[in-house]
Amino acid sequence: MEHSLFPTENKLRFYIERLIYGIVIAMPLQPMVGDVLLWIAIVAAIIDLLRRGRLSLPTGYLSWSVMFFVVWTGLTALLSEHWQWSLMSWFYQIVAGGGMYYLVRTYITTPKQWKYFIQCMLGTAFLVCVIGIYQYIFVPNMHMKEWVDAAQFPKLKRRMASTLMNPNLLGAYLLMILSVVISYILVYVKVPQGMDAQANQRRQDALMMIPIFAILFVTMLLTYSRGIWISFCAMILYWAIFVERRLFWSLLAVPLILYCYEGEIASRLWSIFQGQDTSTDLRWALWDSTLYIVRAHPIFGIGWNTFFLVYPDYNYYIQGPHILMYHAHNLYLNILAEAGVLGLVSFLGVLFGHVYTSIRLQGDIFRQAAQIGVGALVVAVLVSGLSDFELYSHQVTIVFWQLIGLVGAFGKVHFNTK
Repeated sequence: MEHSLFPTENKLRFYIERLIYGIVIAMPLQPMVGDVLLWIAIVAAIIDLLRRGRLSLPTGYLSWSVMFFVVWTGLTALLSEHWQWSLMSWFYQIVAGGGMYYLVRTYITTPKQWKYFIQCMLGTAFLVCVIGIYQYIFVPNMHMKEWVDAAQFPKLKRRMASTLMNPNLLGAYLLMILSVVISYILVYVKVPQGMDAQANQRRQDALMMIPIFAILFVTMLLTYSRGIWISFCAMILYWAIFVERRLFWSLLAVPLILYCYEGEIASRLWSIFQGQDTSTDLRWALWDSTLYIVRAHPIFGIGWNTFFLVYPDYNYYIQGPHILMYHAHNLYLNILAEAGVLGLVSFLGVLFGHVYTSIRLQGDIFRQAAQIGVGALVVAVLVSGLSDFELYSHQVTIVFWQLIGLVGAFGKVHFNTK
């Protein structure tokens, strides 16, 4: 039986764990490879469940909140006027995200696995940044006209997109990774030296994370995404309030850049307060049109990922059925439009449920850093969601569910063993 095509239960869990690490590495770099690994892992997990005879309803309010969001969005997709497309999109986006959450929560449950998981995530983010820097220097931006109002920002010739294929999506991905990196740095560096070998190792880990933070931060700046910059400032405020008050001083960098520096970063920062470019005008009109969709479909919405199919009927700003707008550029309005009020409430319930669980975690500084990190992640998602809907991206969505699943794993282990 050692060489059987059907591995033992322990071997199957071993393979699933390795597949999860593979997904963490592959999804930001090459989503097609990541998807193949994801569905292999999901099928293997179903086989594992059937073998153990534990095919049952979710346990705990965190799993129930995720399950309700998945089921509700599936129901809205089924009731959609464009139900075939919506169901396919729901399966590709929501079911895959829920599956990713289940995989991490169920199979990444020990401190050693958590460490490998985070190492894979940080190493991949570093590689994404290296690829982005290479593209920024040597590869012409073919989509700059789509990304920037050239009349408003004549000096801005490049924006970094890397393997996420869009500067805003790259920025959202980096925000999620930075929520982990900076939270662990802030907690680990506070550990007094000479306590014990493990504490000293934590400090060494923090020092090793600082160069990774630096390259992630510079790459995030070079996306020139104003919404991402605002979200990062919100994360700094969060860390300054709950972790390290001295971080308030770092916010002085914004007025200093505006006053002393005349480059592209300053012009983009000034534009936040001016709001005179076509991107801002388009968003206001887009949000207004989306509100008409919400009023017409308040309960079940129009179906997941059908915004671009329905929006032309409500688009008063630029008339014409040929105008494609794939999402509402606002997380709250987009989910309201596509999944109704319960869809948005259930999604927010997932976020705040995991924040509440993280607050209740007790244990070593690894878990303390996780508490801070999930709060920063939620701040990043909710603030960036005011001006964009980056979770429209399959890559960003899967990374989001990976991190939420890790919090679920912390809570599952903590409260099951308490």
